[in-house]
Amino acid sequence: MNLKRRLALAALLALAVLIATPLLVLARAGGGQSFGGGGGFGGGGGYGGGGYGGGGFGGGGFLLPFFFLGGGGGGFIFFLFILFGLFQLYRRMSIGNPVQASNWGPAYAPLAQMRSTLSEDLAALKTKDPNFNEQVFLDRAQAAFFALQKAWMDRNLEPARVYMSDGIYHRWKNQIDAMIAAHKRNVLDNLVIGGVQLAKVQTDPNFDSITVRIDASAADYEVDDTTANKVIYGSRDSKPFTEYWTFIRSGSARTKAGEGAEVTQCPNCGAPLSINESGVCSYCKATVTSGQFGWVLDNITQASEWQG
Repeated sequence: MNLKRRLALAALLALAVLIATPLLVLARAGGGQSFGGGGGFGGGGGYGGGGYGGGGFGGGGFLLPFFFLGGGGGGFIFFLFILFGLFQLYRRMSIGNPVQASNWGPAYAPLAQMRSTLSEDLAALKTKDPNFNEQVFLDRAQAAFFALQKAWMDRNLEPARVYMSDGIYHRWKNQIDAMIAAHKRNVLDNLVIGGVQLAKVQTDPNFDSITVRIDASAADYEVDDTTANKVIYGSRDSKPFTEYWTFIRSGSARTKAGEGAEVTQCPNCGAPLSINESGVCSYCKATVTSGQFGWVLDNITQASEWQG
């Protein structure tokens, strides 16, 4: 596409946006919505503050071109006339300088071919780690889910520390410390898992990563310790939710033969599980929560934010 055609197309698009702008602004008038803060599953967060709506182009600045033309229907018709003229100019340029068909869609074909499927990624992981078992991993993800939710509600992460990477542990610890200081506690009543399934698998020489989709439901609310556990946020009614939990490990880690879903032994020395808040085994002194020896939870993504 030569320079003249590019300029004509840019002008055409600019005018189209200019004319359509009032419609876009009016479509949102008075209808903004926001997502309130407060507690959430597995880490508190949620959608904080802000929202959509409000102002828009300096209180009607998008109408300035019509004011310069005297306002009213005449200005609008004049703009349509200019728009039509630019379209005819662009059309003549297109006919005079046709674009070769080979410059279109086929250019994207190599990218589509490069995208592997979930089954292919899972097969690659199993080739690298023959002892890996998909169902055992899903069972482990479910065990981690319940252990971590209980630790969150109890405001004590130590019993579930083995499932957490250092990064997510420190984030949760800071949130729990803040809740304790504010005499607040997050409660998840009637927590039920409806399904756990693989969503994404990645493997390379440095890291392995598996993301599982967890569909569950619970009554999610906060209570105040100082007022006989009065509900201060949320509802006692159960509601469904979906989260994506991502587990990582070192690229050199391998599944041990007979490894089960629940972690009851040190993944390094095999001694009964006994680790401190730093994730260090009290027997072999290895940091077992680094991902060097096995899977640890590294991230939780809400369904609305999942990119896949």
